[in-house]
Amino acid sequence: MGLFSGRNWCWVCGALWMAMCVAAGCGKAYEYRAALEHSAAMREAPSTADYPEAAEAKTDQSPNADETPRPPNVAALQRKIIYTATVDLVVESFDETPAAIELLVRKHNGYVARSNIYSTPGRPRSGQWTVRIPVDQYEAFLQAARSLGEVRRIASDSKDVTEEYYDVDARLRNKKTEEKRLVQLLEDATGKLTEVLQVERELFRVRGEIERLEGRLRLLDNLAALTTVTISVEEIKGYQPEEAPSYGTEVRRAWQISITALVETGRALSIAAVAAAPWVVVLGVVFSPLFFWLRRAWKRWRARRVAQATRQPQ
Repeated sequence: MGLFSGRNWCWVCGALWMAMCVAAGCGKAYEYRAALEHSAAMREAPSTADYPEAAEAKTDQSPNADETPRPPNVAALQRKIIYTATVDLVVESFDETPAAIELLVRKHNGYVARSNIYSTPGRPRSGQWTVRIPVDQYEAFLQAARSLGEVRRIASDSKDVTEEYYDVDARLRNKKTEEKRLVQLLEDATGKLTEVLQVERELFRVRGEIERLEGRLRLLDNLAALTTVTISVEEIKGYQPEEAPSYGTEVRRAWQISITALVETGRALSIAAVAAAPWVVVLGVVFSPLFFWLRRAWKRWRARRVAQATRQPQ
């Protein structure tokens, strides 16, 4: 029998096949581990791929380049600024104010987000409106709002969220790239079940972060595109109803108020009696022996007093 007989060849081929399977499995496991390590690193490391100006300023470190790196071209980025304002007005008559505010808001392509109107007979009326106005109409709207009444106070504020906006945008792009890598890795998965489940958990986490970042980006877009103006209006004179109530109406209201008060009083007394019933029973059980003892002692004392009075000489 020679060294390379048929049986020996079978053993050699089998050993080679097993070695290739082990090498393929190790390579796939290494690919899984590398992808997961890359995903973990992406959480911490910011990327400048979405901002060519920043990347260029960071990588241009050759001997022929200038010693001072160029900063990102911030002027090329669209600034995101949130504007808010508060307007306090005083008017002589409140009748036309709500309609005037709504007309003014529509004229400047805005909308009323929230409104509250307060009116009590005999007292000045007041109201508060929260409106959203486009940024390009912000200054014109504030100037027009002054004509609604006497200005008592106007305050405006602005907050620059440009850095936060583009930071969130860059993180969102990185997370989407990371999601594509994990999806591709999951589609080509041939490794162990535990490694596949680990990739799925990482993919679920990344998609959750993408949704959170997209929500934050939409919120910043909305706040920067539309300014928020709060208008407060107060009437000077006391408010009176258009028609004074008649004598019959006043009598009917007084009767209804009296009946309602009587019913509420009876209801309160009945509830108090029901609530006191258990206490009456408990106190009766506790203090009944003391009551009978005191009653007997008083009768004995009275009897002795009567006996002493009858024995005294006439």
